[in-house]
Amino acid sequence: MSTNNRQITDLKKLQDEFTLNFIPRSLILFTHFALLAKQHSENHLNTKNKSKMKSLGTGLTVILLLSFGLRAQSQEESQETKTRPFQMTFVTPLGTNGLDAWNITNKFSINLYAGYNGGLDGIELSGFGGMLKNDMEGTQIAGFGNIVMHTGNGFQAAGFFNFTKLRFEGLQIAGFANIIASDAKAWQLSGFGNVTTQQLDGGQIAGFANYSKGNTIGQASGFANVNHGDLKGFQLAGFTNVNTESVEGAQIAGFANYTRKLKGVQIAPFNYVDSLEKGLPIGVFSIVKNGYRAFEISANETLYGVASFKTGTEKFYNIISVGASYKNEMILWGWGYGIGTFIQFKNNWGLAIELLSYQINEDEWFTEAMNLNNKLQITTSKKVSENMDVFGGLSWNVNVSKTLDHNQNAFESSITPYHVFNKTYGNDNNVKMYPGFTAGIRF
Repeated sequence: MSTNNRQITDLKKLQDEFTLNFIPRSLILFTHFALLAKQHSENHLNTKNKSKMKSLGTGLTVILLLSFGLRAQSQEESQETKTRPFQMTFVTPLGTNGLDAWNITNKFSINLYAGYNGGLDGIELSGFGGMLKNDMEGTQIAGFGNIVMHTGNGFQAAGFFNFTKLRFEGLQIAGFANIIASDAKAWQLSGFGNVTTQQLDGGQIAGFANYSKGNTIGQASGFANVNHGDLKGFQLAGFTNVNTESVEGAQIAGFANYTRKLKGVQIAPFNYVDSLEKGLPIGVFSIVKNGYRAFEISANETLYGVASFKTGTEKFYNIISVGASYKNEMILWGWGYGIGTFIQFKNNWGLAIELLSYQINEDEWFTEAMNLNNKLQITTSKKVSENMDVFGGLSWNVNVSKTLDHNQNAFESSITPYHVFNKTYGNDNNVKMYPGFTAGIRF
């Protein structure tokens, strides 16, 4: 038995001696060939070819790291993991840990170019990239990318990307993208995009887009946010926010918001809510599946026939409206937009307060000169059947029109039936004000 142990010990010493002797010589040869290749490239390649070689080198480096990773993954899981205070690598296995690098956890790790190591319990610095087979505890900083094939806890910063396969806790900062292929308790900041494939207890900030499956703080991006789960927090996007389950907080977008359930607020030109539990969508056009929708036919002192569609909630709804009248042997017609709020009283009575603005076209499809009929109207309504109300009330009108058209010809608006105020200002805008009425039926 002692003879066998002695043979094993001698064999281990021989292996260590071979590794220590092999690595320095390999580094010298590798450096020599690298310098020759660089000189040859500078003498014979143009700028375009240099760029191609750089891309090829990047690709080969990533392939090299991944190949070492696949080799390490194929080894037995029962293999003992060692811990060492320090390692330095040029490209794995050309380093102080040699061919055993992916089975060693380091306290302080330096990859001059790129390295594949077993784990980290401290700090790792990589000129190009670093990849860990096991857990990361501490800080990873790389010029291009960091990869952790198990769990991460701490800080990752890279010029291009960070990737963690299992749960991550901490902060990721990348020039392009951060990816966590599991759940996380973290913040992700990137120039392009962030992805967490499971529940994220934290936040995401990206130049372009964010994705998570459940979020407890929020997402902010220049273009879009997607949350495939429950969100308790906020979504802020330059273009659109999408939530497939529920939002308890706020969605704010430059174009559109979507959520299945809302308990909070939406602010965007277009909003869609499948089920509003508590809250308010605010925008140019909002659709709430279980919200407020109405179609009205009415008349007022300016437009004798008006058709309007209202959608949103009773607290805040949007109005799309079109109306027409015949005055001074001319057909006047206008399209308008407005907002309103409806207060429901007992005994089927209600009160509506609305602001509307119409562009009035005079005897033509479109009058290029500004010709606005703006009104504040307050109406009361009475439900007369399950699907119909009658309503009526008073309004205050402010008509604003140009006195010159686009060709600098005199223009005088014909939409005002009478007025109690009439004044033309220095910017060629004429303002007339007058009281009015409105009455109709609502379906």
